[in-house]
Amino acid sequence: MVATSTASLLQSSFPKIKDSDQSSSKDNLVNYVRSLYGEIDISECPFIEEEINELSETNELLVYLPAKLTMQDLCNKFNIRANVNFENETMIRNTMVSEDQWFIVSNAKTPELINKTGIFAKRVYEDEGLHGMDFRRYLAFAATFRYHFGELPDQTYWCFLLSGSYDRSGVSVVGFDSKGVLSHHGWMKNYKAKYCGSRYIVIPPRVEILRSTKSLKRSRRGDGSAEGKESGMG
Repeated sequence: MVATSTASLLQSSFPKIKDSDQSSSKDNLVNYVRSLYGEIDISECPFIEEEINELSETNELLVYLPAKLTMQDLCNKFNIRANVNFENETMIRNTMVSEDQWFIVSNAKTPELINKTGIFAKRVYEDEGLHGMDFRRYLAFAATFRYHFGELPDQTYWCFLLSGSYDRSGVSVVGFDSKGVLSHHGWMKNYKAKYCGSRYIVIPPRVEILRSTKSLKRSRRGDGSAEGKESGMG
C-alpha cells in the first residue's frame, strides 16, 4: 500500500480554484458579484489587494453579501432548494442585515472543528478575532463556493451558524444532503457529533481603505495573536 502524506490529505480537503479565478483585479470581483446577484450596485471591497491575492495560498475565499436580501431572496437567486418555509419562519435570526458585507471564509469542502460543540467553536473563533456564519452569510458562501468549484460545500455534514441564533437560546445547524437540498434544524449550542462542525468568517479590519487604515491586520484562523481583533486592552 502506498502511504499518503499528511500534507496530501490536508490539501485534498481544499478544492483547487481555477487559475482564471485567482486574479485580484476589480473586473474579476465585479464578474463574480454580477454572476451571483445580477446587475446591482456593489460596495467597495475593504480588503486590500495583498489580502485578496494571498487567498489561494491560505485556502480561503472572498464572499460578497448585499444588504437587505432575505433568505428566500438568496435561495431564489442561487437556485438553492431548502427544507425551510422562510415566509413563515420567525425564529431564525441573522446579523448585519442592513449592511453590504465583504468577508473571507475557508474554502474547505467540509466544516472544521468536527465533533466539537458550538460553544467550543465560538470561543475558539472569538479568541482569534473571528466570527461565525449566519443563515444569509452561509447562503452567500455556498453560492460562492459553487461559483469557484462547481459543487456545493458541506454535503452530508452539518454546520453551526454561530453568529446567528435560533429562537432565544438555540443555534441553527445547516448542511446539504446528497441531492443538494439545504436542510436546517434548530439545535442547542452544546450539541456535538462526528458529522457536525463550524465555519469562521473574517470581517474586514477596516471600514474603507485609507492611508491610515491600510496597515491594519486581518484576523487569521490558527493565529493566537491579538493583531486582528476588533478591540483589546493594553
